[in-house]
Amino acid sequence: MPTTPTASTVLSLRVHRAGFETYHSLFAVLTGITPVVQALPPDRTLLQLSGATSYFRLPPAALADRLQTQLAGRYGLVSTGGLGPNRLLAAIAADTAAPGTVHTLPDDPRQQLAFLHRQDVRLLPGIGPALEKKLTRYGISTIGELADLPPTTLQRIAGATTAGLLLERAHGTDRRTVTPSGPPATIASTTRFERDVLDPDHLRQTLLHLATDLGARLRAAEQTTRAVELQVTYADRSTTTRSRTLPEATSHSPALRDVLYTLHARLGLQRARVRAITARAGDLGEQETAAVQLTFDRPTESARTLQPVIDRANARFGTGTLTPAVLAAGARRQAVDAGRSRYGSHSTFVDHRPRRA
Repeated sequence: MPTTPTASTVLSLRVHRAGFETYHSLFAVLTGITPVVQALPPDRTLLQLSGATSYFRLPPAALADRLQTQLAGRYGLVSTGGLGPNRLLAAIAADTAAPGTVHTLPDDPRQQLAFLHRQDVRLLPGIGPALEKKLTRYGISTIGELADLPPTTLQRIAGATTAGLLLERAHGTDRRTVTPSGPPATIASTTRFERDVLDPDHLRQTLLHLATDLGARLRAAEQTTRAVELQVTYADRSTTTRSRTLPEATSHSPALRDVLYTLHARLGLQRARVRAITARAGDLGEQETAAVQLTFDRPTESARTLQPVIDRANARFGTGTLTPAVLAAGARRQAVDAGRSRYGSHSTFVDHRPRRA
């Protein structure tokens, strides 16, 4: 075990209830402290503060406090952080911190290891629900108990490759570095109304329209999303934003529709006068690398089969050539404008990733 102090200069920061747009704009504040900032969407970032401590002549805890103050003052956001000597310990320190605080680990590696070994085994990266249940059956509930296992025993439980990585991390070693990366791209679709809307059926049709458009744009870009955000703008120009991380990446319009319906229902809007609705897809990934879970539900699988056909038809003959029947009926009743001109509907793709030289 090493005996020389290891400085806690890696900050793991979680920003609570930050929408996609806010999350992107946070980096102007974060990079004002250190250029070594790594995005971990939808609400976390990693910062390496070793260079910033020399530049500002402040300890890491003071820099973390400055960041929290700036985020609260500029955006009104609460953030929670952890300071450790590497990504692993910083993340676990953040997971065990009280909301709005920063948990700073001591520089003594023995105290750092003692802290790590007291924590629940589920906090160790690489341990999912299934492996946690297996470890529990063997009486392993803390990281310290896992660290004491003989390698051959853990290999029988978790497999050779996973066991080696888990034992390394259980002893406080993390070879990952903080890699500078900006927030990822997002795809957004917005509907703005000519007049304020109160009718819940009209709003529900609009959500369906946004999900249909968002799914089509994701598939056209050969992207999938793991995070969906709904933003509602009211007559007084105030907004409410809700988001959800999906269990699996998708570009399936019905899946996006269900998420938007759920987020909208949780807003509990009664007589709110709605001026605009925006749906955003974030945490994008390449479609060809996404795993699709078979549902054995005939309507769902049929809809997935039809989507490429619908996309090709709309691409060839114009958007809205093939559309859900409820939207077509709504257009005839002039509840939803199929041509988009009445409500000013538009979609955007915003890429915040750094460009290669």
